[in-house]
Amino acid sequence: MADEDQPGGSGDDAGALYAQANDLHRRGRPEEALAVLDRLLRDDPDHVAARYARAICLVDVGRPAEAPAQLRRVLDSEPGHYEAAYRLGRLLQADGDVEGAAEAYRQVLTVTPFQDTPARLRACENALATTRLNHPPGPTGGANTPVVDPGPGSASTPGPPTLRSRLDAQRVADRGRPVRSVSLKARHLIPSIGKVFLIAAVANIIFVVVAATSGGGGGMAIMFIFPFVAISLVGILFFPVWVFVKSRTNGADFYEYGVEIKSGFVRRSIQFVWYYQIAEAPTYVRSFANYFTNTASLRIHYNSSAATTVERVEIAGFGSPDEVKWIGGYLESRVPPERIVIRGPWT
Repeated sequence: MADEDQPGGSGDDAGALYAQANDLHRRGRPEEALAVLDRLLRDDPDHVAARYARAICLVDVGRPAEAPAQLRRVLDSEPGHYEAAYRLGRLLQADGDVEGAAEAYRQVLTVTPFQDTPARLRACENALATTRLNHPPGPTGGANTPVVDPGPGSASTPGPPTLRSRLDAQRVADRGRPVRSVSLKARHLIPSIGKVFLIAAVANIIFVVVAATSGGGGGMAIMFIFPFVAISLVGILFFPVWVFVKSRTNGADFYEYGVEIKSGFVRRSIQFVWYYQIAEAPTYVRSFANYFTNTASLRIHYNSSAATTVERVEIAGFGSPDEVKWIGGYLESRVPPERIVIRGPWT
């Protein structure tokens, strides 16, 4: 809700109420957010951002039939509000009103080709054309309009509850549209490399001292030192390759309904986590060494497929502290609407 609109500005009280509702929605409490928005709109019925936010909350609390009226009021006040038009189209398309959905999508396209609007409009227009061919108008001019299948990769209803309903009904769901990709920063590996070279340097010094005090002369010293010098040279040649490959194979791809986390170099791991599986707010992780590289990591605790245990996975060193905090906030905002209550054996 917060990423799509800002309050329209109807006084300090309205702004405070909008911010309160936004915070409640972000923390997965849409029912409480809805109550705050109702209070705001009683005093300021023309608050466009609050009206749009109310439509989102209505969908989130399982009252999607009431949302189109709110979105139409938003569009009456602000015809260029393409996000409201897009959500209206999604709702109408899911409800079988293909003609109304097409009209809403056309309104979006007068402003911008938002997300998959062009593809959805084509699907609606194709469905209307098929309907006219297969069901010519009767004496009263009516026709049965079918529900449009938006195609693979698209949700059949708007908003996060879609994943829940599809999992309940089919036990399968697509990942949704790609949102963002991040990768491990090469500079994040500098402390690890420094530790290895420090250990090697200390080992070399120790063996030089041992060789010098063993009474074996220069030949003995060379015999002790040579293996470690060779290992150091190999390390100098290997580490740039290791850094290059690791920084390009470790990271995460964020989708509309989940995140794919890639980690490991020799032992590779690719783990996909649905947002509804995340058990708690992501943890911001930064060690002392990270302060020198200006990087941070994000740790995610999620329910495994067994649904009774919690696993942990980490997206390591993929950005600056601000970038990592932003991603953490995005994940936190996605978790509550997507989460399905997982029942353990005690329930």
